Amino acid sequence: MATRRRAPSGAGAVIDRWKGSGPRRGGAQSRWEGRYSVLVDGRRVQRSVYAATQREGLAKLAAALGPVGGSGATPRDRQAGAKSRLTVEAWLTAWLADKKESTRHQTFRRYSSLVEHLKAGLGTRPLPELTVADVERFLAAKQHGDKPLSARSVAHLRAVLRTALNDAVRHGHVASNAAQLARPPRIEAKERRDWTTADRDAYLQALLGTDSYAPAATAFYAGLRQGEMLGLLWQDVDPGLIHVRHAAIWKEGQSELAEPKSATSRRDVPISPTLAVVLAAHRRDEEAKRQRLGIPPVAADDRVFTSPFAAPHNPTVQTHALGRRLRAAGLEPVGFHAFRHAFGSILVNRGAEVLTVSRLMGHSSIGITADTYTRNPKDRMIAAVKLL
Repeated sequence: MATRRRAPSGAGAVIDRWKGSGPRRGGAQSRWEGRYSVLVDGRRVQRSVYAATQREGLAKLAAALGPVGGSGATPRDRQAGAKSRLTVEAWLTAWLADKKESTRHQTFRRYSSLVEHLKAGLGTRPLPELTVADVERFLAAKQHGDKPLSARSVAHLRAVLRTALNDAVRHGHVASNAAQLARPPRIEAKERRDWTTADRDAYLQALLGTDSYAPAATAFYAGLRQGEMLGLLWQDVDPGLIHVRHAAIWKEGQSELAEPKSATSRRDVPISPTLAVVLAAHRRDEEAKRQRLGIPPVAADDRVFTSPFAAPHNPTVQTHALGRRLRAAGLEPVGFHAFRHAFGSILVNRGAEVLTVSRLMGHSSIGITADTYTRNPKDRMIAAVKLL
């Protein structure tokens, strides 16, 4: 039988819709329903919000009750009461729950981490009373407090709060966006390493003979992101092309295939002769590994890069192993993303068109490529002036 749990201050009701007979599990059967009523054309209409937990349900109910509000009070009383109940924490909880289904897993995890910081610093504040000064004090404390965050991380906090408050403005819970009006932290431009072919060869030589070698070569020679590499299937590798169609994400202790980062991330990348040799040798190594493990040969829908047990890689474990090997070789322990950056850096420095490099790397716009790889194009500027 459904259990009814009253929300604070008579704000509707949150009902336990768990239909199981055993311990509560996650998923659709674990839903809580928040019920409330509104006046539509003079008639009272029942509406509902749904959540995975009671706390989420209460937060969503409080958010839904906003200025259109609850039961028998006058519209003005209803609006004042709902607004006083709706805290920054309640709104962020409801906003984050709504984002879960429409946001990529990795992005949602990042949002969740940032929202915890926001709730700890601003959560008790009534949402309509949040001011620009509140936000700026919070950001300053995060950047200059006992455990300071980087300017970029503080900027991410402001960006998530700004996005959440944009939705609050749209729903009529607040009149203006305090995070939008707050001054962002100053971020110094990060000087990126200008990679050379000699740098690339030194790193690959250090990784030769390890299971980091083929993924590193794929990043260096094809510019793939780590998730794109770990999402590659053998059917995605033709003799002359890599078809980037998936990205691997690590979710609840296992690897899953998801859509790439953006529409432009779905792309075909030509395989250079050097990379063709590396991938052919890697295929032989994978077949030998499977034979040792007593499992079937490589199939078209198997992952290209796998762990020593022929399972999909945990990206964190893979990155830590890479760092250990580079430190042992006396090299800077960079991640796979640095090798992808080397791909773009070497191509641009050797005269490749920025548009072409942008398409190869799957950037969402040519501006990203230009800003990242042409900050100091001294040689090209000299050559351009000689054309006059």
